[in-house]
Amino acid sequence: MKVRFNKSILSHALDTVQRAAQTKITSNTNNGILIRAAEGRISFEANDYTIGIKTSCEAEILETGDVVVAAPQMPGMIKLLPGEEVILETDDAASLCHFRAGSAHYRFPTMSYDDFPQVEEMERVNVCHMACADLQMLNSLIAYAAAMEKNNPVFNGILFEIKGNVFSMSATNTHRLAIREITLPEEATSTGRFIMPSGILNDVCRLLPDEEGAQVEISWAKSHAAFTFGDTYFITNLISGEYPDVHRVVPTRSDVDAKFNLKELSNAIRMVSPISRDINYNTVNFQFSEEGAIISAEDADVGASSVSIPAEVSGRLPLNIVFNCSYIEDILKHSNGETITFHLLANGPMLIEQEEDKSYIYVVTPMRGRQ
Repeated sequence: MKVRFNKSILSHALDTVQRAAQTKITSNTNNGILIRAAEGRISFEANDYTIGIKTSCEAEILETGDVVVAAPQMPGMIKLLPGEEVILETDDAASLCHFRAGSAHYRFPTMSYDDFPQVEEMERVNVCHMACADLQMLNSLIAYAAAMEKNNPVFNGILFEIKGNVFSMSATNTHRLAIREITLPEEATSTGRFIMPSGILNDVCRLLPDEEGAQVEISWAKSHAAFTFGDTYFITNLISGEYPDVHRVVPTRSDVDAKFNLKELSNAIRMVSPISRDINYNTVNFQFSEEGAIISAEDADVGASSVSIPAEVSGRLPLNIVFNCSYIEDILKHSNGETITFHLLANGPMLIEQEEDKSYIYVVTPMRGRQ
């Protein structure tokens, strides 16, 4: 096997698949990266049994063949080669793979092709299509609400719901919930409801092309989902388990409504948060009255901070309520427009409404604390 690559193109292909290759140098389960030159195409595969990735790139095939390289350092080292041209050549007798560029020469041990777990593609029965930019946008608005603790894997995932031409993603850690839906350009071939690992979805979104109009195909089955975009195929295991009906916990009424200027509210939280971060449970207090709102945090050992800001407040007043400060900060970072509205219950979760994005739902439960 002998192939001439453009270095940047080769590096991009290796970066795409290396997430699915075991990268721990001391690991005994390094499945390596399969590089195959055949029928005028150069393809790359990696598979760690949780995810599998296939991609291809342009190159000049001087001699066909295939090789499995199990060197976790290889993708990073290729970037260090001088010049813009890299020659890959295999030495089957010595079980070595050589990379040459200018005066530099790397050689890596190879593995048996027969031992490599090839990436099997699913049948594309359950399928939908969307813009890559839409999937990246949804992930940015939703993923932060997923649980970080590993005690219940279901809540480490992101719920995908697909019906007709409506696609929605949801995430919750049971104390807060984020939901966002979009309208697909065409109807999905079937209804779907499954849980994607949030970390893996981040990897998918990182790999998506950023060209205007780029599309991604999502296909799913009982225990797997796949993303096809450009020359890349990315398949992953799904999280097993039953995700709650997130739509049932979205409040349909409120006791108090408070409309803030988004910038003023963000500045107020920023001024209060240094105290809040040093308090157990990271709490921030809201006191609502007809005059507006007072936002504060206090601890005898740390200090106190308090900011009064204007707001259009109506309902059953006064109302004092406590929230996790980080949960409020997170939604403000992901909000747009001039205003944002809190729909509050005296003894229940709060719904935060976006001025410019009514399909973006964020619900957060109050906490116990000083009021």
